[in-house]
Amino acid sequence: SLRAERTALRTLLETLERERRVISYEIHDGLAQSVASAAMHLDACAHAVAAAAPGTACLEDLAAARRRLASALEEARRLINGLRPPMLDELGLLAAIESLVIEVAGSGLAIDYDRPDTLPALAPEVATALFRIVQESLSNVRQHAGARRVRVAVAAAPEGCVAVEIADDGVGFDPRVAAEEGFGLEGIRQRARLFGREATVSSVAGGGTRIAVTLPAAGTPGTRPAGPQGPG
Repeated sequence: SLRAERTALRTLLETLERERRVISYEIHDGLAQSVASAAMHLDACAHAVAAAAPGTACLEDLAAARRRLASALEEARRLINGLRPPMLDELGLLAAIESLVIEVAGSGLAIDYDRPDTLPALAPEVATALFRIVQESLSNVRQHAGARRVRVAVAAAPEGCVAVEIADDGVGFDPRVAAEEGFGLEGIRQRARLFGREATVSSVAGGGTRIAVTLPAAGTPGTRPAGPQGPG
């Protein structure tokens, strides 16, 4: 029964990741490219107008439109990274988490990111699971914790495992109540259970929150590692 449950969960998560990847590609190759092209045409138009009629009032409107297109392109890139960060496939887990940390830090939250230079070779689903765990944890911190600082740590662990830890100085909560109210903790727990592990969620009111997960780098028997998780 447990094996069947894990197989069903793995199938569901793999399906969701495939759908995320397809949507991210469609945004990148469709919407983002169209917006970027429109911005280039608008720049050319603005230069032509400036040369033909310097100081004309419509230049301000063109500049405003250019700013809106730039904002739309930035939003498209944010959506792509949220769905499936290209760095996860291209440069590995460490770089993908770093890009996530930079994005979250831009919202005003102070983040300390502790990471090694390299990690053991990770099975693709392990890298994805660890990234999603960090992503969901940081989302919870931003939305619910009222924290000023959070620490994200990634490290190689004994017996060919990789550990991640996310700890904040926020208001804390009762993990039992949070699970019932849908704080995303159940998704974190399920991702860990997929590999036969348990996520540790420690929190008390006013004492911050700590989430820790250790997963086997090779995933489950028969899983092929993706290759070294190098610098970046």
